[in-house]
Amino acid sequence: MKRLNDPQYIRYGFRHYIGKLEIYYGLKNLQKFHMGHNMNFENIYRKKIIKILNYAFENSVYYKRIFIENQIDLKNYEDFFRIPFLSKGTIREEKSNILAIPESKKYVGFVTTGGSTGEPLGFYTLGGYDSEHQHFLYRMFGYSPGDKILAMDGTIIPEELLKQEIFWIRKSEKDIPYGSFALSSQYLTNNNKHLYVEYIKDFKPSFIRGYPSFIDSIATYINDNNIELGMVIKGVELTSESFSDYQLKNISRAFKTKVINQYGHAEASVFGYSIDDRLITYCSPYYGYTEIIDENGIHVKPGEVGEVVVTGFNNYAMPFIRYRTGDLATYDGIENGIVRLKRILGRTQDYIYTENMDKVLLTAIVFGRHYKAFDHIEKWQIVQNTPGVIVFRIIKNERFSQEDQIELHDNFYDIAKIKTYFEFVIELPLTKRGKSKLLIQNIPL
Repeated sequence: MKRLNDPQYIRYGFRHYIGKLEIYYGLKNLQKFHMGHNMNFENIYRKKIIKILNYAFENSVYYKRIFIENQIDLKNYEDFFRIPFLSKGTIREEKSNILAIPESKKYVGFVTTGGSTGEPLGFYTLGGYDSEHQHFLYRMFGYSPGDKILAMDGTIIPEELLKQEIFWIRKSEKDIPYGSFALSSQYLTNNNKHLYVEYIKDFKPSFIRGYPSFIDSIATYINDNNIELGMVIKGVELTSESFSDYQLKNISRAFKTKVINQYGHAEASVFGYSIDDRLITYCSPYYGYTEIIDENGIHVKPGEVGEVVVTGFNNYAMPFIRYRTGDLATYDGIENGIVRLKRILGRTQDYIYTENMDKVLLTAIVFGRHYKAFDHIEKWQIVQNTPGVIVFRIIKNERFSQEDQIELHDNFYDIAKIKTYFEFVIELPLTKRGKSKLLIQNIPL
């Protein structure tokens, strides 16, 4: 009860209450916009940028110093773009100075992330409106009270359940925002895929939300065995990993539904979502502001690829202002004040290198093409230890042939003069969170 007497907590509680109301009505307007109403959200994100800048100046030692050193006018929106970018290294070095609320406060949470980048990161958090945004997204695709949402993620299952060949567990009493039950990617093998599919048929979810590689693996099993699920699934939401066009088609065919793309981070500074088959990602102006920059820190033009930089509007414990995420995306311009991304492409380290150390974006050589070999691969991973050379680690099915090997080898060599070698394995390691990494890049940036 002590924290209820904390003036700072009381102020935050009031701010959070007002914020919830603002988000609730704001997302209703966002839904109207996608239904064809003529609305503009530019003033929304401009006001929110000015608000978080002023808050950071007043409460964070780091930002106060940075703003003074760079002569940032907190009333001038254009000065926002002169603020130096925030890197993971800076966060690690300046963590205590970036903090805007003391970490000793019990209502301040601590989060770790970054395993997929090779740069683990810990930071403090407070606020965030993921639940409201997820609810908004599900409503866009026909959610009704009582609809069940199944999470397909990397949840750890207790040993006593695994002994009974149970690979799922109750996650929450509520389905919104992330699902009431989780089906775990950690324990999937060729020998138990039928149990995963039987569980989905028994659970009968209205929505599925999870890792593309995991959902695609189950979809492949469903398609290969001509399995009818016998239910109506309103949508499959892909999150946390990049995905290929082939995976999209495979998942849509298996579950006979539309596929939704959701993009976000543990850093809680961007919430992106798609609304139709184009899978253009709209970045919510109520959640944060998104920029796409080139290697020189200059904003790219529509159609160009760059690094995603985000400014979160709701983390009052540790504001992230112009934070370099390490993600790559194709910029698609701004529509009525909403930043659009044509495709989330992966991480900044998701390049393979030619013998001359020229960089080849992995998505351009993999995700932008369709290989016949994809139909004959259960799962794969690319490893690079030497410039100009890669190793395919492949879990193949019985249809994989010498022709598939030749196709992959020839395409990678023809496109980028990359030599390829093959290693056939029974399983591939997952990250601690149960995600699948397509590229293991051992050549330093």
